[in-house]
Amino acid sequence: GGLLAPGCSSEREYPKDPSRSPESIFTANAVDGLMVWTSNSLLMTTTTPTGYPGGPLMRGPLGSSASLASSWSTLTDELKKATGDKDVADRDAGVVAIHQSPVDQDVLFLQGEGRYNWVTTDGGKKFTARPSPGVERPSLGRNEMIKFHPRQRDWLLMRTERDACDISTEASGCRYDLMATKDLGKSWMNLTAQSKGHIDGVRDFEWGVAMSHFYGRKTQDEDVFVTAYPGDERQRRGMYPGWDDHLRFYFSDNLFRSAPKLEVHCGNLFQIISNRLYLAMPSLCPVDPDGNPRHSGSGSIKDRSVTMYVSVAGTRFVEACLPASLEDDGYNLVGTHDDGGVFVLADHAEPGSMGPSSDYPSADAYAPAYNASLHTVSIADVYRRLYITDFARVEGVPGYFLANQVDRSMSTQLFSFLKTKLTRNGGSTWDLIAPPEEYRYTQCNTCAPGSTRDSCALHLHGPTSFFAPEGQHPNFYSIESAPGLVVSTGNVGAHLSFKQDADCTYVSRDGGLTWTDVAPYTAVYEIGPSGGTIVMAKHHSEGPASEIQFSLDQGACFHTIKLSKALLVDNIRVGRGDEADTFYVYGSVCSKVQDPLCTFEGGSTAQGMVFVVRLADMVADDWKACDVSSSSASYEDFDFGGACLLGRKRSMRRRAATGDDFCASPVGFKQQVTSKDRCQCTLADVECEFGYIRASEKLCVPMDDFSRDIACPRLADSKYLTSSSHWRLVHGDTCSNVNAVIPDTNGKGGGKGTDDAGSDSSGCHHASAMTSFFKFIVSMGATLVIVGVIWSQCMTPEQQAALLASISPVTSAARAAFEVALGVIVEAYTWAKRKVLSAIGSEDREYYEALRDTEGGLEDVSTTT
Repeated sequence: GGLLAPGCSSEREYPKDPSRSPESIFTANAVDGLMVWTSNSLLMTTTTPTGYPGGPLMRGPLGSSASLASSWSTLTDELKKATGDKDVADRDAGVVAIHQSPVDQDVLFLQGEGRYNWVTTDGGKKFTARPSPGVERPSLGRNEMIKFHPRQRDWLLMRTERDACDISTEASGCRYDLMATKDLGKSWMNLTAQSKGHIDGVRDFEWGVAMSHFYGRKTQDEDVFVTAYPGDERQRRGMYPGWDDHLRFYFSDNLFRSAPKLEVHCGNLFQIISNRLYLAMPSLCPVDPDGNPRHSGSGSIKDRSVTMYVSVAGTRFVEACLPASLEDDGYNLVGTHDDGGVFVLADHAEPGSMGPSSDYPSADAYAPAYNASLHTVSIADVYRRLYITDFARVEGVPGYFLANQVDRSMSTQLFSFLKTKLTRNGGSTWDLIAPPEEYRYTQCNTCAPGSTRDSCALHLHGPTSFFAPEGQHPNFYSIESAPGLVVSTGNVGAHLSFKQDADCTYVSRDGGLTWTDVAPYTAVYEIGPSGGTIVMAKHHSEGPASEIQFSLDQGACFHTIKLSKALLVDNIRVGRGDEADTFYVYGSVCSKVQDPLCTFEGGSTAQGMVFVVRLADMVADDWKACDVSSSSASYEDFDFGGACLLGRKRSMRRRAATGDDFCASPVGFKQQVTSKDRCQCTLADVECEFGYIRASEKLCVPMDDFSRDIACPRLADSKYLTSSSHWRLVHGDTCSNVNAVIPDTNGKGGGKGTDDAGSDSSGCHHASAMTSFFKFIVSMGATLVIVGVIWSQCMTPEQQAALLASISPVTSAARAAFEVALGVIVEAYTWAKRKVLSAIGSEDREYYEALRDTEGGLEDVSTTT
């Protein structure tokens, strides 16, 4: 053991009565990791014997009986019986994924491995079989992609694969169809066929209500976004050979019962994040989203290079300008804490490389743009492995992000070439992380005495490490309901090590500024939703685990729960709602040669194993809820050391690290960072403008061999104002007296003393075909027309809310009349806009998921088929 935390006089061991130990729940195959909670049960998927998703579904109860092996059952026979087909094989009753309605947690759609799916409306008590939709015959479920409607309980979209794809993905008849149902799969509409030849072969899709507004109006339930081949141009190369300029982006407002309302040439893949729709197009596309001729970069590579456009709240698409002369292979997008901005991580095509996989393994991170277009360098050389980058938010703490940066002085063929950095000001500056001041476990201190910060810092494993060929390492992890609490594996030294014996496990309670070593090995971990509880166990790379550790005070004290059997732990999950003190430890059986408590005695396939650990049951009489009153010693007020975060003092009430205060934060308890007084603007609140890079703490200089006008041609015609200081405010920063740092603008591209962000000719400030709308509706009252157009087209939802708040002293009747009048004007404007656009012919995945064509979006798709 290591040194006990200050104030932690002893570490406890449970259960005191060994007969109360949780029972091991065996599964025929490995646990897939997908667990879905309903109001009355837990459903868990397993894998096929070959390791692929799509195996027997298991069901268990909630509550204390969940830890009993006898209370769990495999649903294969029940699902087979529901089909009414006596010839259904066990494999065809396997479940690939469980989709839960965002409207009703008891409504589930089970995606089958074969040609059946199943639905339940009572949380898994009873299942009804639904044959998969298809063109020639029901499609294979394992190839389907399914999305529930965000607002309608029984509506789904499903992308299905045609039978020709079973022969070859390059067959001319191989393509995807898009199906829709409004009755949980009882009947389906083939939107590809329903389009009457407008689309043929769908690639990407999403419900329109994932955006608040699009096409000049609030999105409606039947709105859909799709990228597909046009119906009059039959594809000849099979299933999507890389970036393809024959694909198009479509918007339909009625599930394609009539012609699409918008068509954008070359649109391949899209992602919706922060109410922005990012659309990726091949760089060799001859036209822009408005249909105007566009210039392709001299370095553009057919089927590989890509350019990204963005539409904010449904306005016109504009190019996302990145200050780089290289072409792009793909992107990852990471939203900011306020859901108002997006970091773009661009995988640039290195000169002379043969493809994304042969590029240098890094992406450059570009900070959010005020006009959704002009991004600026935040941190270069973020480590990338295939479609994943080591860049993530510290959840709940505005402006805090972690990233692993490639040290270009080191060979990437070695085990050590990454340095972990933290930003506490939204990407303005990035710093190495100090190692712990004291160590609980002396073996975790691998720094030589007298080492400098550069040679002795704390380095943490990022998302790429979970898939590292050198061996799996759990990565830095935080949740929004526990602001500032971060858990990760890593090491101290000059670089991050990928050697299996180099890891310790660390916890930070202040967003990543200071850390404590809590285990001298590679652990896998989970954080309870109430913010105080951490549960961890040895990761399977460390061998079998016969116990787990838990902390009720954010890592100050860890206590032990003995398991009745040992297992190789893959992961730990936590329940939801009333089950928030229940943790699911799962993995596979281990050999008795490794540990006497292992159960595997040989054979072709090792079974999966799950332990359901209810902390309250394990602790029994010692369990109590913490006093959450303002005077309670179980909690403390934390102000981040008095530092300003994005221009404000901030504080939060967090679980106190008192050591011997053995109590659990009650279910439903929420911690949240609150904003206090504004701070005076300093250089910590600003970043360099588009096309400039930080040469020192106080100076931005032009980037080498880079032309702002070439990289973003419309910049010259925009009303975006660049300061002579070449500084701008970091996204989301609200510091006061900005002109003390930026003398001649408001720091957002607008004029000095104003509060607006500069325009990039997005239609709100420049003449276009839209100006004819005013002539059409001017008779309705010029002043109110302009107000209505600005309201719907040029104001963000936040600005709209602020305006309504500002007129709150007005009588409620007057305010209501104002809103009604605006509604009439906006509807007229929307109608006119549709008319004009039709005359001239003009994808959320949340969080850090890559934009690519698998579960994540659009990156490096030229490597896939």
